[in-house]
Amino acid sequence: MKIAPQFPPLLKGHRVPQDKSPRARAIKQLNAGEIGAGDLLWSENQNKLNFALVLEPEVPRERCGEMLYMMMVAFGDALGAISAPEVAINYRWPSTILLNEGSIGSADLLVSKNETEGIPQWLLLNLEISILPEKDQIDPGLNSEMTTIWDEGCGDISRTQLLESVSRHIVNWIHTWSEEGFKQIHDQWMGRISEKTKLEDAVTDGEFVGMDERGNALVRTAEETSIIETLTALETVRAKSDGSA
Repeated sequence: MKIAPQFPPLLKGHRVPQDKSPRARAIKQLNAGEIGAGDLLWSENQNKLNFALVLEPEVPRERCGEMLYMMMVAFGDALGAISAPEVAINYRWPSTILLNEGSIGSADLLVSKNETEGIPQWLLLNLEISILPEKDQIDPGLNSEMTTIWDEGCGDISRTQLLESVSRHIVNWIHTWSEEGFKQIHDQWMGRISEKTKLEDAVTDGEFVGMDERGNALVRTAEETSIIETLTALETVRAKSDGSA
């Protein structure tokens, strides 16, 4: 009998069969009014960390992107706490997570189109991380851009162990964000940005020069320095991943 992951008091876990998407199920249940803040839907797939978490922060849409970076920082802290110290955890704006400069997965953020006095009804955080190679996965030795936690020498880390650790760190970082704002998350995220490739190719051909106080990218081209909003960039990345862009 498999033991279900244990979550902090503020979160409630919901098991999702490994052949189903936690994000898709969460969206369906949100639209039906069946779940709300603190509900975390997690996949039974042992080869991946794949979960969707519902939050209802009382901030306007332009600040919701801060939660994406909060989750990425929480994941970095969680993996760092249970992995070997020589493992390098980095990020590529807006949503790629790297281990020793190879991608192990990505974060995503969906925000409700329905608002009350300018505040979205909910936002949905989604994290997908490769722990063990899948049977149909390209050998990381043949694709240096992609890897797994196992391939980077952390084979003793289980899905359940990582899920529990990430959930605890998310709760801690939400508390920090609610008490102190975004600055500490901003600084922690920037402290782990990849030195190899700072910006996802799907977003723009410009040069990433930093994040503003909301997590939006400052991007420089030959003509100008412009701002790319987090939610806009995520839509672009999602469209390319889905093959529609």
